[in-house]
Amino acid sequence: MAGTKPGDLGQVKVGQYVVIDGIACRVMDTAHSKPGKHGGAKVRMVAVGIFEPVKKEYVGPAGSRIDIPLIDKRKGQVLALMGDQVQIMDMESFETLEIPMPEDVEGIESGAEVEYFEAMDRYKITRVIGK
Repeated sequence: MAGTKPGDLGQVKVGQYVVIDGIACRVMDTAHSKPGKHGGAKVRMVAVGIFEPVKKEYVGPAGSRIDIPLIDKRKGQVLALMGDQVQIMDMESFETLEIPMPEDVEGIESGAEVEYFEAMDRYKITRVIGK
């Protein structure tokens, strides 16, 4: 699964995911301004990239559309650790994937069960479930 779907900018809440400048991001803060004499209501949001730690800001009309990434959360088993890559096998489709080793997840070892997600043709391990 990959891609995006359109969503209303005015309905985006903290913790949701959006695409800003082609990068899938998690929304950290939003601020709504009231419509004024010379324009409509605006939404300002601050977001952090899912796959790379970049901070993005976006300002747009509250009635406009924004892309929402389609995120597929899955489970897999670690087959091998290869330097800065982790080879995992998906528990449903049994396909083998090579995913970059996350810096913020502890306990990744061969045989461990992990949760990972796919968004916009990229993968990230989010946590270790067990061994």
